[in-house]
Amino acid sequence: MRILSWILLAVATAATAPRAGAQTVTPPPRPLLQLLEDASRRNRLPDSLISYKANVETEIAIVLRREEGVEAVGAMEQVASRLRWNRAGGYEQRVNGYRAQQVGGNVSMLSLLQTGWINPVLYGNRLRVRQLTDSTRNNSRARGRNGDASDTLPAVHPLATDRDMYYTYSGGDTIVTIRAGDRVIPIAHVRVQPRADVQGNVILFDGEMDLDASRGTLVRLRGHFFSTSVSRSRLARTFANAVAFVEYEQGERYGSYWLPAKQRLEAQVNTPLLGDGRAVIRIVSHFSDMEVNDTVLDAATLAKADSLRARARRPLTFASTDSLARFGAWRNQLGTITEGLHSDDFQDIAPDVWRPTGAPRFDLAAPRPADVMHFNRVEGLYTGVGGKLSLRDMAPGVVVRGNVGYAWAEQTVRGRVSAERTRGPFTLELRGGRSMDITNDFRAPLDSGNTFAALSSLDSYDYVSRNFATLSAVQRIGRRHFILRGDVGYGDDRWRPSQYLRGPFGGNAFRANHGVTEGSYLRSAAVVEWNPDLNAEALRPGIGGRFSYERGDGTLSWQRTEARLTGRRPIGPFVILARGDVGMVTGSRIPSQQLFELGRLQNLPSYEDKQFAGSRAAAVRASVQYTTPFLRQPIRVGQRWFLPAIAPGFSVGVQSGWADAPTAAAREAVLRLDAGYDPRSLALRTPVATPTERIRASMTAGFRFFGNALFVGATRPVDQAARWRTLVGFGQTW
Repeated sequence: MRILSWILLAVATAATAPRAGAQTVTPPPRPLLQLLEDASRRNRLPDSLISYKANVETEIAIVLRREEGVEAVGAMEQVASRLRWNRAGGYEQRVNGYRAQQVGGNVSMLSLLQTGWINPVLYGNRLRVRQLTDSTRNNSRARGRNGDASDTLPAVHPLATDRDMYYTYSGGDTIVTIRAGDRVIPIAHVRVQPRADVQGNVILFDGEMDLDASRGTLVRLRGHFFSTSVSRSRLARTFANAVAFVEYEQGERYGSYWLPAKQRLEAQVNTPLLGDGRAVIRIVSHFSDMEVNDTVLDAATLAKADSLRARARRPLTFASTDSLARFGAWRNQLGTITEGLHSDDFQDIAPDVWRPTGAPRFDLAAPRPADVMHFNRVEGLYTGVGGKLSLRDMAPGVVVRGNVGYAWAEQTVRGRVSAERTRGPFTLELRGGRSMDITNDFRAPLDSGNTFAALSSLDSYDYVSRNFATLSAVQRIGRRHFILRGDVGYGDDRWRPSQYLRGPFGGNAFRANHGVTEGSYLRSAAVVEWNPDLNAEALRPGIGGRFSYERGDGTLSWQRTEARLTGRRPIGPFVILARGDVGMVTGSRIPSQQLFELGRLQNLPSYEDKQFAGSRAAAVRASVQYTTPFLRQPIRVGQRWFLPAIAPGFSVGVQSGWADAPTAAAREAVLRLDAGYDPRSLALRTPVATPTERIRASMTAGFRFFGNALFVGATRPVDQAARWRTLVGFGQTW
């Protein structure tokens, strides 16, 4: 639901990026002027281009970008459609195939794209800019010329005949060559920026374009559009920053026309007060089987053609339910069209608030939503605020962050402060503070803890109060394929009791917060991550891994090694996902908070929560999910909303885990998980956790709905005789 709420905010504000600041207008050099003049002449809609039709395969991904740049795909829809366009303004898009995968419950993105999302041509004085708003309403603001309700707005084309009234240009050098058939095409890169003195209400472009330097034709357009009538105060940007980026790539057709080959529309939004991450809607379309001039238009219709016209698009149409169910002509596996793309791809042309260059700026911004507000059984309600100072051109790459808050039930102030310096792929960071850290093991990469579930007595985490100061060095290799991290610093761990018997909204009683071995230490650690954006819990296909080594020296002394390998692969209607974790901690007095714990919510759904613990552990899970060809049509709810297709399916999964405590120090640490444990007491207490004694395993089987997001089935242990237990939940991990 957090992703969905951010997305809805993006929909409401994505076209409201702030205007560029004041600038000195310098005429471009003569070679660039000549290139722009040639390109403008060739940007006129060719008289011989009447129409075209094409197959379009689109992937729509809902992505959560963490503050450190790691992305997780929470929902993904794939749409196969047939597009028809003609020069008189005709636009029709018919959906022939649809499939989806989701981690949790979300509405279908077709709710926002009910009349299509393709920009059919980039010719003309004005471009069609797609509004990410409800195009079905009938009011004066949504009416185009001649009274036609329109879901597009006319933006001034960077190659329009009146372009100099709106834009300044720089660059124009040949930067690369591409091959189209037998022809080698030199590409000139031109930076386009809106003028600061533009008057009136117009839609302008800010970004870059690639031109065929030999013929002056437009090959690619990359940037974002904004309205000059929208003035957003700094106070407004404190609550939300949103931009809809576009990247249009064209291909040469029949040696005469440049028409769409790939198109990317990406709405990014962040709410600084709720964290430094972003929610992203990523829409990527690939064109194939294009047929040009497939329609004959009469002279009267052609006479009405107008490059300034922004006609209404017809609502999406859908093939019959049977046809949608039978569709199998997918050109790409689900997840592969958006593979390799990242929200940072637009960093160089992003709004000022997201850019690493410019004048120094301060923003109210917390690193994570949980730093602003959360609730758990130890702290109770926590409220806080954060700030970020980016020195940018004053000290390139230097960012200072801080957040502070108060745990009301615990009556404790907590917070962090950090200073980092980034140079290319290398970051050096110094941070310190007091935090309530989670001791759970083998967590999902984006599991940042309990936010509000504990209000209803759902809190499967255990906590340690930790004071720390750490110096870190991070090296990124390739396009984030590898991340190397080294840490050294001081830590001090303390136990805190649960402040609540149960959540304010009722439910079963909380269990006690597990025991912590208190003490201070010098901590050092090394981490290697491979493809950190890829994990079985999210929807991006591929293989990723992580290896870490950590040690503490001092009052607390230990060494801990952990490794993870995860993968996900779609094969037609099947999805195969797997994850394996292994870890070991050693020491003469192992801290209880460094042990590995397994149970119902820790990879063994047939057992009790955190039933097992040990100093050595391994956990492996795998599942096969199958989606049937039935009920694949998105569900319309009223006139405005779509839900993902029910798309019923089946899944079978196996989860196994093992934990042991081979030494006296390990067994003592397991006993200390009971916060009331006292080795001097003769009273016998039932341990809160024990080693598994053997490999434990669970099996899950059941039905899946709505893109495999909803699971309704059962689970049972397979290492012993037991009955099946009902299991219902969201997610793809069972």
